[in-house]
Amino acid sequence: MVGTRRNLWVAAGLLAGLATGAALLPSATWVCGLAVVLGLAGVVLLRGDRWRSGALLASALAVAVGLLDLVAGWMAPVPIGHDIVRTFEPKAWMLDDPVLGYRLRPATKVLAHFTRGPETLFRVTYTINPDGTRATPEAPADADTYLFLGDSFMFGQGLADGETLPAQFAQANGFKVRAVNFAVPGYAPNQWVRAVETGLFDALARRPGKVKAVVTWIIPHHLDRVAGEQEWLGAAPRYVVEGGVPRHTGSFTDNRLGNPLEGLRYLASGQLAFVKAIGQRQRQDEQIELFIALMLRLQTLARERLGAPLIAVYTWPDRPEPSGDRASFSQPQLVAVMDRLREKGLPLLRVYDLMDGIDPNLVTIPHDGHPSAVTDRLIAGELKRRLVP
Repeated sequence: MVGTRRNLWVAAGLLAGLATGAALLPSATWVCGLAVVLGLAGVVLLRGDRWRSGALLASALAVAVGLLDLVAGWMAPVPIGHDIVRTFEPKAWMLDDPVLGYRLRPATKVLAHFTRGPETLFRVTYTINPDGTRATPEAPADADTYLFLGDSFMFGQGLADGETLPAQFAQANGFKVRAVNFAVPGYAPNQWVRAVETGLFDALARRPGKVKAVVTWIIPHHLDRVAGEQEWLGAAPRYVVEGGVPRHTGSFTDNRLGNPLEGLRYLASGQLAFVKAIGQRQRQDEQIELFIALMLRLQTLARERLGAPLIAVYTWPDRPEPSGDRASFSQPQLVAVMDRLREKGLPLLRVYDLMDGIDPNLVTIPHDGHPSAVTDRLIAGELKRRLVP
């Protein structure tokens, strides 16, 4: 009995050490290494063959998990911008939001400074209006409105207020139209749909000028964002597809708390690359179906609530070239998504078509990958051609 009590205390101490390491160490591989050491320590400290065998087995399992994670991590693509240092002043320029998960802090000027080693990639100011949209040029009181929805691409990461796509669209039209930039870094179609569903833009339809169009910008990373796979999306709205139509079910955090197995899978996949790879193709198929359903729902909502058509600008490798930023989805998967959206009648504007003959170094922010002011100017001109009489 005394020996068992002692073993329990030793095991508890080893587990406490592992928990502390998991909280402090920089990666799952380091945690697995610590688990190996603690398991071997258990072989020495514990008494009894069963206890020692259990500690040795735990150490062996940690070795296996660590090796699997190393291999899976080695095979995973390195994301663009992984070595960029991002600083914002003020730091808290986002607010929690009960509907969308988070939003821009109203009436704020944000100094964004991105560096890569000794090199400054950009140092610009973002101006957030009192209504939580990014600043665009003033327009006449009775001007027609164009609503721009998106993430950091539409928001204009790395660009001054006047260089974003909505701002340049207003400029291309002689500042005679109102361009509303409701874009927030990290957003996805589930948040755009929820914003329109909950009447966030209904007031635009009551203004003297009409809402002439809703413009959004889609990229491959939206495919896993609509499933809440990133850590910043826990409180974002979650949808499931029922009968081809997306239905709101609460937030991703609500779902994970109510479904412990899903919550455990999400936590494990965030720490261990090989866990994320298990069942990935099935999850990707589900994400694709949800993404397409959300985009079509957004098109319907734009027409029903705002009386306006939807057009989707896209930076998306839907042809053999260019390679682009594909996230973890294969080329055939990405091509199929765009083909299905075209078949459903969603108007699309392919950004890559506008870049022919342009120096590749001019169309994106170096090392960051977001569109440059040159790219936004090209898109603004094409949107004017398509949307403005």
